[in-house]
Amino acid sequence: MGHHHEKHIAVILAAGKGTRFRSKKPKVVHKILGKPMIHYVSLAVRWSNPDRMIYVVGHEKQQVIKAINCLNCVYVEQEEQLGTGHAVATAKPYWENFDGIVLIVNGDLPLVEGETLKNAVKYMEALMKFEGAPAEGGQDFRNEDVAGVVITTKVPNPLGYGRVVKDKNHKIIKIVEEKDATYQEQQIDEINTGIYLFYAPYLNQVIDRLENNNAQKEYYLTDVIELLNQMGKDVYALMVPDYTQFIGVNDRWDLAKAENILRMKYLQFWSYAGATFHNPETVYIEFDVELSPDVEIFQGVSLKGKTSIGEDTVIEENCSVINSKIGKNVKILKGSIIEDSVIEDNSVIGPYARIRNNSVIKENAQIGNFVEVKNSVVGENTAAKHLAYLGDAQIGKNVNIGAGTITCNYDGFKKHKTVIKDKAFIGSDTMLVAPVTIGEEAITGSGSVITKDIPDKALGIERSQLRIIENYADKRRKNDD
Repeated sequence: MGHHHEKHIAVILAAGKGTRFRSKKPKVVHKILGKPMIHYVSLAVRWSNPDRMIYVVGHEKQQVIKAINCLNCVYVEQEEQLGTGHAVATAKPYWENFDGIVLIVNGDLPLVEGETLKNAVKYMEALMKFEGAPAEGGQDFRNEDVAGVVITTKVPNPLGYGRVVKDKNHKIIKIVEEKDATYQEQQIDEINTGIYLFYAPYLNQVIDRLENNNAQKEYYLTDVIELLNQMGKDVYALMVPDYTQFIGVNDRWDLAKAENILRMKYLQFWSYAGATFHNPETVYIEFDVELSPDVEIFQGVSLKGKTSIGEDTVIEENCSVINSKIGKNVKILKGSIIEDSVIEDNSVIGPYARIRNNSVIKENAQIGNFVEVKNSVVGENTAAKHLAYLGDAQIGKNVNIGAGTITCNYDGFKKHKTVIKDKAFIGSDTMLVAPVTIGEEAITGSGSVITKDIPDKALGIERSQLRIIENYADKRRKNDD
């Protein structure tokens, strides 16, 4: 085996139906922080640097392959889900002639860390390589007795897990499923995580001898260990103390627990990278979100999709930012929703603003209470501070948008564009009936319905004459008598 880094192949088991999910979708495509569960397993496995990744797929395999989204991976179909042993046997053509380690990972372990898998491979290599002194001539002496390693962990409550029975040298005697365990065996708190490493040539000798004489009528991979022991080969337990890495996701409540653990890990990561979180238990942040130093985030904030937040930006309570790029020193005030948009530096958004559909809010702009901006560009230093709807609009810089302004962009058939040029002043309660252009430094009188273009520096006003009728109240009273 020489001094070079040994090779290993990874087999990821992703064929299960996930009956306890009660779902039309296969288990491993259910999302955690915006990514399918299998995404996290794949990341961890990739970290161990395998020569090849093989996914065993079955139930709704197209959905699973799409979720895995890997071009140079191998997909093997397990037509009937007959257990873990059967799944590994299905992939046999890809590892049967391989002289190295096969790493087998269950696809429902989204919290396992890449470093854990990498260390397990190194541990197995170390066990295989040396037993006593190197042989004559400086060659590594190969320990022929080592057949595998199982990652184990100790859990506070081992209920439902397969127990690991081992000797004082950490050699596994057997792994017993709870249903088949004696009272003594049930007291063991060291459990099987569902991550195995086997030396391929030995695995090859026993995989076809598995039997399914158990309650589930399934072929268990754990039975491989007893078959290897009968050949005089040893399988070792590698006990990893952090049991949270091995929370298997068997139902949607497990999914929620796993998501919570991962979410807190990411918040901790970003906090070490310079972000402040107030009441982090309430902050939801997805996998693809990027935060800069000196970002400050308050409770109930939700950051989703490909979102990035620039330095010194503050996001107040209960805001939601989805697929958006937020610049530096932006203030997003309470209860605002920003989706698929760009907010440039030093802008102030909210409270209770809604910005969506590819809008761009330029530097120093202000979008205030109950203002909705849709598919529009709002120029630098422009302010729309209250109760307005700006849709399909191109708004210049230093524009003032009065309260109650509405771009009437939809005529019942098509969306039309409104253009407002630099330094225009739109009076309160102006209806801009698109398509329409308001010139530079032009003004609209409050309460106007603007149906024609307003030239630069002009005033557009549309109101009926104000009539004042004196002593009207007295007249009304007489009529009542």
